[in-house]
This record gives sequence, structure tokens and C-alpha cells, in this order.
Amino acid sequence: MRKTMDRDRTCENIKALCTYRGYSVDRIASLLNISNQTVYSWFLAKKMPSIDHIVELADILDVSIDEMIAGKEYIEGEDAGMI
Repeated sequence: MRKTMDRDRTCENIKALCTYRGYSVDRIASLLNISNQTVYSWFLAKKMPSIDHIVELADILDVSIDEMIAGKEYIEGEDAGMI
């Protein structure tokens, strides 16, 4: 089996962590020097943050990158499929 990133779950995790830690879209955008629209696109799972932003977010939110990123497990081989 191998894991791949689940964009929807990762974006949900990021949004939930920001909310839990009390960070608004405006504050996250300001801290990362990006637009509010970019943060909203993450929260709506339209786009994923870059790896640089993931690293910065993990630091800001005081969580590990593993805690922030959700994965899907796949079975490798001819009859591969998601679990």
C-alpha cells in the first residue's frame, strides 16, 4: 500500500485548525503575505497550499505537517483501488 494526499481532507484540516487556533482568513493571509482569496481557495478545497505554505502554516498553527495533511491509502498492483 502507498499513501497519497487527499486534497479535500487536507483543506478541511487546515480550515479546522485555523478556526480552532482562532486565526481568521485575514490573519493567515497577512502572516503568509498572500491574498485572502488564496486562503479561501484552500478552505474551499479549490487549491492546495504550496509546500512552503504548508510548512509555514504548520509553524503558525503549532502542529506537525503530518497532523495537517490527510492521506488516502491505495493498494498497488493490477487491481489497485482506494481503501
